[in-house]
Amino acid sequence: MRKCIMLVTLVFVLVGCVSGMAWSEFEEWEFSAVTRIKVDGVSGDIIIRPADGNAGLVELRADVYPRRSFRPEVEQDGNTLYVKEKWRGESSSGDVEWTIYLPERAEPPRIWISNASGDLDCRSITARIDLETASGDIVLSRVKLEEGSELNTASGDFVIENMTVTEWAEFSTASGDFELEDLTMEEGCRFSTASGNIKCRDCRCMEDVELSSASGDVIIRDTELLGFSEFSSASGDVSLYFGHLPKHDLSASSASGKVLLEVADFGDDFTLILIRREDRGRISCPFDYTSEETFEDYHIYERKTVKRGSGWPEIELRTASGKVIVRD
Repeated sequence: MRKCIMLVTLVFVLVGCVSGMAWSEFEEWEFSAVTRIKVDGVSGDIIIRPADGNAGLVELRADVYPRRSFRPEVEQDGNTLYVKEKWRGESSSGDVEWTIYLPERAEPPRIWISNASGDLDCRSITARIDLETASGDIVLSRVKLEEGSELNTASGDFVIENMTVTEWAEFSTASGDFELEDLTMEEGCRFSTASGNIKCRDCRCMEDVELSSASGDVIIRDTELLGFSEFSSASGDVSLYFGHLPKHDLSASSASGKVLLEVADFGDDFTLILIRREDRGRISCPFDYTSEETFEDYHIYERKTVKRGSGWPEIELRTASGKVIVRD
């Protein structure tokens, strides 16, 4: 049976505002033995942090006008915690911020978040997170995401740093950017944006990692590829900067943008496969080609190959109407 959990603190402060009187509100609720958390928000920001002890805590800070237009609900039903925002009236305004403190557990919780315009900021926790928000930004730092996590925002940005992204996690935004730094991306991770840029630095990509943008740029710097990786953009540029050639195969492609591979030390063993659309694309490469051929894939394409030593790893760079550029 669902019941309200303990309300620890309730504070109201009456403050003036231009259009009348607003309430600044602070509330706290304790919870325990929770393995599932469901947050149903509207415009409130959500912050998730580790708890100091074994008890969990939800904090609410709200500055809303008029006060009666907003009602928070925090309830625990068995091992599930429900956090909800209830709004009424069309003329309400103000700010809402939720902070959830998670105790460390042998079984990390699964967290579902649905929000219209709030941001998500998670640091130093372990959880599986499923997020849907219309315009909020997402910040993840020192977080271990459990397998199958999926975070989607329509127009927000992602900042993800100093953490492990566990297998088969997916991240997507319609018009936002990705800033990825010091990540270990395990097998099957996907990062995609419709019109934003993806910048990846000092990361480690395991098997079958994919970073893609529809119209933005994809920039990879000082990143270690420990398995097959795929980087792509429809109309933006894809730029790869490495100190030495990756030890595993990779694919980089753009439909109409530039594909750049710049490596300080290519070594003695590799295969470069450079592909362009014959009537539109261009290829620039400092190495002598070992083979050249054309093939048909709706259009006529030219494939130029450079093979050295064992021929492994295999690097494929492809463009339709842009440039393929290799620099050493």
